[in-house]
Amino acid sequence: MSHLFDETIVKAFSATISEVAKTALPAAVQDVLATPRLSDHLARTIEREVEQFAETELGVPPSLRFTDEFAFFDDYLRYAYESTGMSQKWCSRWWAHGSVRFRIRSMWLAYEALARKEPATCDELFLRTIGDHHMTLLTGEGSPMRACDTNHQPGKPLKSDPVEGGAS
Repeated sequence: MSHLFDETIVKAFSATISEVAKTALPAAVQDVLATPRLSDHLARTIEREVEQFAETELGVPPSLRFTDEFAFFDDYLRYAYESTGMSQKWCSRWWAHGSVRFRIRSMWLAYEALARKEPATCDELFLRTIGDHHMTLLTGEGSPMRACDTNHQPGKPLKSDPVEGGAS
């Protein structure tokens, strides 16, 4: 959601919510609502709920942390997994390796889903359950980039013969 859209929602509903809270809630609850930074927390919670409603009910595309797999790699993944030396297999032209790009795109999409569902624990969950798995495969001995020692060596897709007699 855009910042302007968020501000518009807050302005539109804050007076109504405050008035309902004053008349409908007992004094003890009003004291709790006066807690410092609680209104910020409630505003963030409402913002997430509005975003989810806009996505699921109105078909508004979700807001993403990264625009594509390239931004995800450049701004996040390459910092999360630093180079560890000669035994690590990596090619600076990773995007030219179809299977590597496929995995990084898959990681990016999984990260974005986690960021919407579990914003507070997204990074830890992603690294532990998704990133570590894929990056071990992409940088280890069986890496699709293992031939790229001094310069880029394009990989080849797995071979596949046509199905005889058509697929069933």
